[in-house]
Amino acid sequence: MTKEEFKREAEAAFSCLPEEFRKNVSNLEIVLDDSAAKSGEALLLGLYSGVPVSERGTFYAGALPDKITLFRKNIESICRNDGEVKREIKKTIIHEIAHHFGMDERTIRKAGF
Repeated sequence: MTKEEFKREAEAAFSCLPEEFRKNVSNLEIVLDDSAAKSGEALLLGLYSGVPVSERGTFYAGALPDKITLFRKNIESICRNDGEVKREIKKTIIHEIAHHFGMDERTIRKAGF
C-alpha cells in the first residue's frame, strides 16, 4: 500500500467513527510515521501524545494539538494484505482516540481494541 493510500485509509477510518465521538474530538491531529517504533519489545502501531479531553481544564487554552501517530511500517509488517492493513488502521485509530478521551490501556484492550 502506498503512503498516500495509507493516509486515505486513515482518514476514512476516522470518518467511520460514530458522530458522537467525532464531534467531541478536539485539538487533535493524526500523522503518519514510516519509522519502526517499539515500546520495549513490542512494536508500536499507534501512539497518542497529549492531554486527554477528560483531564483538560482552563490551563489547556492555547495548547498545541494533541497527536495520534500511526506507524505505517509496523502496521504493514503485521498484516498479510491490504484488507488486513485497513482493518488494523481502523482498530489502531479507535484505540488511540480512546486514549484521547481518557481511557486507560486496560479498559481499551478489554473493549477489544
